[in-house]
Amino acid sequence: MRNTVRILGIDIDNINIEDAGNITKKLIKNSNKSCKIVVAPNTEFIMMAQKDKEFFDILRKAELATPDSVGVMIGGKKQKTPFKQRIPGQAYFRKILEVGEKENWTFYLLGGKGEVPKLAVDNVKKNYPNINIVGYHEGYFDKESEEEVIAEINRLEPNVLFVAMGAPLQEKWIAKHQQELKVDIAAGQGGTFDYEAGKIQRAPKVFQKLGIEWLWRLALQPSRFFRMLVLPVYLIKITFTKDITKGKFD
Repeated sequence: MRNTVRILGIDIDNINIEDAGNITKKLIKNSNKSCKIVVAPNTEFIMMAQKDKEFFDILRKAELATPDSVGVMIGGKKQKTPFKQRIPGQAYFRKILEVGEKENWTFYLLGGKGEVPKLAVDNVKKNYPNINIVGYHEGYFDKESEEEVIAEINRLEPNVLFVAMGAPLQEKWIAKHQQELKVDIAAGQGGTFDYEAGKIQRAPKVFQKLGIEWLWRLALQPSRFFRMLVLPVYLIKITFTKDITKGKFD
């Protein structure tokens, strides 16, 4: 039985990083290449889903949803069901690599631009020397190339497919191809490959501890300013909405 907290219609698992690793292990064990979906809802995801029913439904149907922002943590506290731990996307990524190295899982990385996925793979292999990454491909492709990528993934049949195309594109791409992808799990990873490739510097520990990594990233990428405006809107919504478990499409 999943232990979840519902915020504006989106169910988010109340877990810590160790739980995330164990749940993923069970999903892979029982999947038999049925492509279970893993998502990482943050404030942006939740607010985006209030305007996008397709995205809303994908998040609701995911087999694992990790709590990925301070806004989510605040939503849990407001319901007097605090989350055990915030799990940023990169933390989940590295935990699954750690577990997968021991379990001899196979991985495929899809996403990023140009040299990003290759650099990410190279750096991952330095940190996890026994990791079994069977393939990678950038996330920019036309219809013909997409078919070739899917064919390659299906030929390799990885246990874990990490997809880093940004939300909601990555989640919609996974859901669209869920029935044909021969993988055990597929997890959206946002900008994780950019971090792993060294293209974006991770926030200092103090920022991570305070849960304000978003401020560090905003400093590095000022173009994200208007995306950040969703946070105060979200806070107002969960403060003044009588039942914050209800979403737009409930």
